[in-house]
Amino acid sequence: MKKYLFALFVLMLLPQTALAQKGRFAPLPGWIKPIVDIPSFDPAGHHYDQQFLLVDRQLNLVSQFPVEYKRYTSKVVSIEGVESGSQISIDFDPSYQSVELHRLEVVRDGQTFDRKNTAKTAQFKREVDLDSLLYNGDETLHIVLNDIQVGDIIDFSYTLTGFNPVFGDNREWYVKTGWASTVALVNARILVPEDSPITVTNLDNKGKGTLTETTQKTVREYRYQEQNGLYDFDEPEQPRWYNPYPYLHVSSYNNWKDVVNWALPLYQASPSDRDVQTLANKIKQTHPEDLDQQVVAAIHFVQNNIRYLGIENGIGSHQPRPPRQILSQGYGDCKDKALLLISLLGAMGVNAHPALVDTFWRDELPQQPAAPFSFNHVIVQMEYKDQSWWIDATRTHQGDQLETLAQSRLGYALVLKPGADDLVAMLPPAIPVSQDIEQRYVVNHASQPSYLTVKTIYRGFEAERWRRYLESKPLRELGEEYANYYAGFFGGLDFLRPLSVEDDKNNNEVTVNEAYVIEDLWSKTDDLYSFVISGDIVDDYLTKPDLIRRKTPFRFGSEGAIRQKITLSLPETWSIDPSDHAINSPYFEFNSSLKAVSGSGDVLLDKTYVEAGYYYRAKKRHVDASELRQYMRHIDEAWQSVDYEFSYQP
Repeated sequence: MKKYLFALFVLMLLPQTALAQKGRFAPLPGWIKPIVDIPSFDPAGHHYDQQFLLVDRQLNLVSQFPVEYKRYTSKVVSIEGVESGSQISIDFDPSYQSVELHRLEVVRDGQTFDRKNTAKTAQFKREVDLDSLLYNGDETLHIVLNDIQVGDIIDFSYTLTGFNPVFGDNREWYVKTGWASTVALVNARILVPEDSPITVTNLDNKGKGTLTETTQKTVREYRYQEQNGLYDFDEPEQPRWYNPYPYLHVSSYNNWKDVVNWALPLYQASPSDRDVQTLANKIKQTHPEDLDQQVVAAIHFVQNNIRYLGIENGIGSHQPRPPRQILSQGYGDCKDKALLLISLLGAMGVNAHPALVDTFWRDELPQQPAAPFSFNHVIVQMEYKDQSWWIDATRTHQGDQLETLAQSRLGYALVLKPGADDLVAMLPPAIPVSQDIEQRYVVNHASQPSYLTVKTIYRGFEAERWRRYLESKPLRELGEEYANYYAGFFGGLDFLRPLSVEDDKNNNEVTVNEAYVIEDLWSKTDDLYSFVISGDIVDDYLTKPDLIRRKTPFRFGSEGAIRQKITLSLPETWSIDPSDHAINSPYFEFNSSLKAVSGSGDVLLDKTYVEAGYYYRAKKRHVDASELRQYMRHIDEAWQSVDYEFSYQP
């Protein structure tokens, strides 16, 4: 169940033929109100390789099957635009959609040329989510226009007929009305039955055009128009949930209860299924009289024994397959695995429900429309020991104890159970320090080698992430990567002992141990020797945006907290000036300190012992553009106390 697409394509090309020979063209349907004149581009408008003159989208929800009309008109203004403008792609799902083209014209020097007899077409499978192991069954009709020149106007239109049957009589569309380039005219028109619950809204009033509603006979018509609209918000490092572009939201869902009523029949658990019962009994026999371990074993089975793979064409985009089928085939996507886990837990007497979530919107989910397209993932809400547990059946390598198993933290969820009518805040236990680093230096004078040991403890979700990583990474190779990292700070660094890893699955902790000998710890300038210790791991989280002058939020931060401690034994009496810095900003917490272990300058066995400590925890995951200067001042303050220098003269 995934709506965010990435550009990975598998092409299964059919022989190229002329469009007219393929019979792809059809007369313009009578319900469409065409734009007669091509608008002129505003000389002050913003464009790249093409000037966008017209975007016309009309949607007919009155007919038996929904029909969507699209027309795009643009002027090629560069050589790059010749390449991009001469290739047209129309994506559709052939399991429930059909395509008809109505216009394919090129306007040159005021003359219009019909290109349907000369354009070439190819149709191919379009699997854009293969990197995420999802197959959606979409196909692309690809049209290539020949003899396109700078200055040409390309004008084409088509209709898509059909709607995913998984939604039944419900309807939902997003009609985009603004882009990062100026569009001379945006026209949108939506027809719905007068007595239909379907509404059309300008989401958050982001669109600057005019939306009107009229009724004639038995049809309500919504019309949106905007001239010379520009929404230039493309900036790096934005929060994944941030979408400043305007949309019309067409929806028959009035509230979250409507979504529950639509989705609930799709998720029919099968705790009494024979195959599910057989597996549940096997788990019970393995862990008799220990329900906690039975629950963990059920979670682990679905996570680790059912591989993640989704076939999401047609109704498979939202309806899970029966648990028996998933057990038989050994694979499934998020909704398949969730329903299987719910059924398996039910067979053990544990109550659980599907929970619709969104991995992008997270805490912003309550601001989104109450409709299915506001979600892209399914997890499990387990009701156990008088609390809710949020389990993601697609995760792997989780801990062996229920209390330490990392739960999903995705802000809000819509739990699919009878009577549910609102989003639920996901409140799993607080995240502990997820990364704990202790670096110990045995510092000798420059004439002798010094030593460094590093112990890093990863907890919770970080431990689970490292288990996945270590499964495919040889320790020797990982050790070289770590050694090269520290070699960037110190010369002549080599292994004192090979890197080692300890995995405590009961506490859900992974510990990585390193040990090095350093020949050139000290840097020499004239007759002065010096070296610097740094809260380098914590410093990685003190980030600034690459783009400083921005109008959109900056994404930063991570879940959990990072703690770093550095201890040193210095080779002689050393004067230590204790320091303690704390920043408690609206965006993050940061602490750094330096002190002698027993007191300033204390010496034991002719060595001075020093300890530096660092701590970072993000309070938010983004900074609004208006608050960026304040955030950056706090980052600068933190940077001032990240490094400490030690020096001596022999």
